[in-house]
Amino acid sequence: MRHAIVVAVLASVCFSSCADEDSPSTVLRFSVLPDWNKGKLSRDSQKLASLLAEKLGLAVAYVPSNDYTACVNALAANKIDFVWLGGKTTCDAIDVGQGAVHVLATRDIDLRFKSYFIGNHEAVLAGKLTEVEGLEDWRGKLNAVRFTFGDINSTSGHLMPRHFLTQAGIDPDKDFSSVGNSGSHSATLQSVANGTVDCGALNYAYYDAVSEDLKAKAQILYTTPEYVDYAWVAHDRIGAALIGKLRQALIGLDSENVRDKAILDAWNAGSFRVATDEQWAAIRAVRDSLPKGFLK
Repeated sequence: MRHAIVVAVLASVCFSSCADEDSPSTVLRFSVLPDWNKGKLSRDSQKLASLLAEKLGLAVAYVPSNDYTACVNALAANKIDFVWLGGKTTCDAIDVGQGAVHVLATRDIDLRFKSYFIGNHEAVLAGKLTEVEGLEDWRGKLNAVRFTFGDINSTSGHLMPRHFLTQAGIDPDKDFSSVGNSGSHSATLQSVANGTVDCGALNYAYYDAVSEDLKAKAQILYTTPEYVDYAWVAHDRIGAALIGKLRQALIGLDSENVRDKAILDAWNAGSFRVATDEQWAAIRAVRDSLPKGFLK
């Protein structure tokens, strides 16, 4: 408890006096993409901050973020030093960083990630939607289907689902009766489960971890091909030595250790692994294939 109080006090001092300065903070600051339950995300991130503080021997502070773009901008503006991002926002951060932002690590599942298209159980029973082997099987059958993506900047909740729909000859903005952006994976799942919409696309790892009751109300209709997604991303201003220690602390989390496992479980990870910027090139290509300004 005393250690947690020290971290909190140091964090408050830093944010009031040096968060906007050009030099690195005396507190290592990080944020996390707010793409699901924000309360749980905050609690899990505070636990990670305490664990990293012990492993690194310096104060570590979690900085909440309201949206995807804010995470990217905070890293560029020296308000945070590293951040957990999705595939598309990883590319955004690298681009905005102009050579000073790089991937630290990724989860064991992120080099082979995927999205689910899920359907409201009642809508499926009514015949509005069917489980399919390929999205092309839905062509010409969606004019009565209400659909939602997640956040507009989400890789698994928007970018890649839109990409796969387009590849299948489906224009989501024209072929569904309505289309929206729920804002998060949890909101997408709830909207489909309660019948606000008939169908939605979301992160498969988030869906796999929810209750069987929710799964029964919002069943999987299609699983996308695999792609690269989430990553820890850091800014070079914290220095090569600290980046190396931080990377080692993350990839060194051990599922056999109870405290480490709690962090890994919170991130739906078996482990974190070393990764390189180049592994996100395919996501950048999909992002850049959309009309300019489409994702903003």
